[in-house]
Amino acid sequence: MKRTQIVAGVATTLALGLALTACGSSPTATSTAGGATSGAAAGGAAGGTLHILSGTATEHWDPQRVYVGVNIEYGNRMFTRTLTTFGPVAKDGEPATLIADAATDTGTVSADGKEWKFTIKDGVKWEDGQAVKCEDFKYGISRTFAVDVITGGPNYAIQYLDIPKNDDGSSKYAGPYKKTGQDLYDKAVTCDGNTITFKMAKPSGDFNMAATMTAFGAFREDKDQGEKSNYAIFSNGPYKLEGSWTANKGATFVRNENWDPATDGFRKAYPDKIVWDESLTQETMYERIIADQGDDKNAIAMDQAPVTAMANVTSAEGRYTVVASPYTRYMVPNYKSKVFSNDKAREALALATDRSAYVTAAGGDQVVKATNSLINPALPAFPNTPLLAGEKGDAAKAKEALQASGLTLPVKINVAYRKNDTLDKAFAGLKAGWDAAGFQTNLIGIPAEQYYGTLQSPESATKYDAYWAGWGADFPSASTVIPQLLDSRSQISAGGPGQDYGYFDNDEFNAGIDKAMALTGAEGDKAWGALDTEVVTKHFGVIPLINDQFVFAHGSNVEGAVVNTTFTGYYDIANVSVKK
Repeated sequence: MKRTQIVAGVATTLALGLALTACGSSPTATSTAGGATSGAAAGGAAGGTLHILSGTATEHWDPQRVYVGVNIEYGNRMFTRTLTTFGPVAKDGEPATLIADAATDTGTVSADGKEWKFTIKDGVKWEDGQAVKCEDFKYGISRTFAVDVITGGPNYAIQYLDIPKNDDGSSKYAGPYKKTGQDLYDKAVTCDGNTITFKMAKPSGDFNMAATMTAFGAFREDKDQGEKSNYAIFSNGPYKLEGSWTANKGATFVRNENWDPATDGFRKAYPDKIVWDESLTQETMYERIIADQGDDKNAIAMDQAPVTAMANVTSAEGRYTVVASPYTRYMVPNYKSKVFSNDKAREALALATDRSAYVTAAGGDQVVKATNSLINPALPAFPNTPLLAGEKGDAAKAKEALQASGLTLPVKINVAYRKNDTLDKAFAGLKAGWDAAGFQTNLIGIPAEQYYGTLQSPESATKYDAYWAGWGADFPSASTVIPQLLDSRSQISAGGPGQDYGYFDNDEFNAGIDKAMALTGAEGDKAWGALDTEVVTKHFGVIPLINDQFVFAHGSNVEGAVVNTTFTGYYDIANVSVKK
């Protein structure tokens, strides 16, 4: 799913005292007309102010650039309506149902799977009262193709739509700013009144799931400022921005008087106001949530709890949740690096990786598990690839591989990670293992609000040798993992590597992706799992690290706070209310 928020571990003492909630199974992709709820908790009271506390800075609010799970969920629930979405759930970890949002139903697909139609509901409006039109969705989706301006977001539109590609795999349509190939886009995406039609390059049975992402949301052309639209929120949902968004601090959201609940069957929008504060550390945030004083009684924690909070979180009886994280944390060797363009050097890094150090830093092996698979265990395609050298790694074997690379030891490498207390400790342990194998590791912690933008910048290809990252399926299919991270044709462009952060580019592997995309069911799962194992054990193109648990907490006045593991794995605020 989308890139994850900061890693935070769960202490062993918590694991011994709790019955952990398992991640839900695949959602039911039924065609629920009108946006009917999938069984979310009900009965909240309207009014009051909900406080969202965060220790992580938001990189993007531009719907076509959002690709962090929590921002997809909260953006959709507050101000960016999509054609479809995953509905709220009644219990933590319960599977969610695909439902209609701004569309009248979850879409109609042709018999050959190559054409999808959606009809926009009457009465869906922008915050200035203008109707949300089919053309607004068409324009918004077109922005994804402007890969030199609208960076950071998912590339599903480029992958799915029937628009010719250049020899390098990039689209012949260059987006709405340059308008190169505009006629090609206009053939692939058409409007007839309120009905939008998408022509697929290949048969697709799950396009309506991809349409849950804000990248498939509407964007009004007269409000588009290109890169300057990053925080310029223009709402068609129940809340709108009061004033402006301040990076690293947040903003206040108030009711959008032009939102009509009659068009929206699942967003209850109980609070009158939502105050978003991202100026906190994770430690301070949880100290306040656990203390449960003043406005913090009306607050929810957006980030998962850090290890330092675990000794006290159980004192917040009835106010905390433990669920399986849908994400995998992993390392990415950079193929443009002078070091990791070398096959044996990548192998050495993989063999020397001490996952046990990461597990310890993140809370212990009761709730944090080492993995050698990029696909999360919640998906049926999970291959459970054996660890190459145990959890601790094997420095001696790694040094043999590094010596066979022909590089002069010690081999200097710059390793980037998303800076926070947990990862500071984890990477200190990883560095020790890598250095014992003959690397000389320089760790570079990058602030959260800059992290993924840095990875995706073309300039970073010559600055860093390896990166930390986190990923989970965008919807319950491994087709949203392997292609999104490793298909160079759809990811790498002049604007950067997309989500293929390490510039992995292998024609045979890409051909394997094409074959897997044509398969369904168990055959498809087997093919995706085989590709996962191949990239991990043959190419060493990624080095999976861990799967973990999420722990969240909220204030005592908050009601209806349920973790939606199908829809990004965070508290779903669609039905959250505060007692007055």
